[in-house]
Amino acid sequence: MEKKEKNVVTLPDEICTSIEGWPRDLVIIGIPKIGKGTILGNFTHSHNALVLDLERGGYDYISARKLSIYSQDTTSPLEAYNNYINYRKALLAEKGKYEYLIIDGLSDLDSMSEIGGTFAYMDTIQGKSFNRVDGKKDGVKLEYDDVNWKSVIDLPDGHGYLHTRKWFMQQIEFFRQISPYRIYAAHIADKYIKDNGKEEVVGSEISLTGKLKNIFASHVTALAKLTADGNDRYLNFDVVNDSVIAGSRVPKFKGSLLISTKNEDNTIITYWDRIYKQEK
Repeated sequence: MEKKEKNVVTLPDEICTSIEGWPRDLVIIGIPKIGKGTILGNFTHSHNALVLDLERGGYDYISARKLSIYSQDTTSPLEAYNNYINYRKALLAEKGKYEYLIIDGLSDLDSMSEIGGTFAYMDTIQGKSFNRVDGKKDGVKLEYDDVNWKSVIDLPDGHGYLHTRKWFMQQIEFFRQISPYRIYAAHIADKYIKDNGKEEVVGSEISLTGKLKNIFASHVTALAKLTADGNDRYLNFDVVNDSVIAGSRVPKFKGSLLISTKNEDNTIITYWDRIYKQEK
């Protein structure tokens, strides 16, 4: 008697329609002080959203539903890292509590990856003698503030960046488990070329380390540059030159969309319903 084959694949004959809806991962990139925090904080008033603030003092003067890894001015990088790990664990324990998770900002997560990537490398086979007392394999681990403690990026030939990138992308996967929609805020890094000894700005990129900017950009739904025109702020999805700071897999998000306006009394009106469904 023949056994029935399991997991039989049925090949499609019909065309699958495209998905209509909102971007699962939206990245907003802009220069400092352009108003990203205010606009994102406003979003938490109208939607079931939480800001995970990774920037020192980033939301001190912004009304929002938020968690800051810098609890005070004297918070050290290691304390901030430990706060982040504790917050991440709490959010994972209550997956779906917030429909939208706002991560502000990516550059700070990138900086934190040097600590996270180093700790992760120390637990690998190759790193069993890294940051150990007297360099002994499986020896006592050095404390982060020890004068002999080294960062994983000190490994020769740039091999350490593999571990920082891996840690960073692991956090992106955690965020996907925490909330169905994610919004990332990031800063802009100008892209330069040298011609006859002169430097020229030819475009802009996400302010992330090395290859990470392209790896991360390939994993998100939409990227937009936050631009200003007087009291108005726009999300610009247009791709210019070879820039990786804009673009969208969602066809309806193209060109510039008005996202906020500041009135004469300095109140801010946002238009998030143009990006996500209106909840309140």
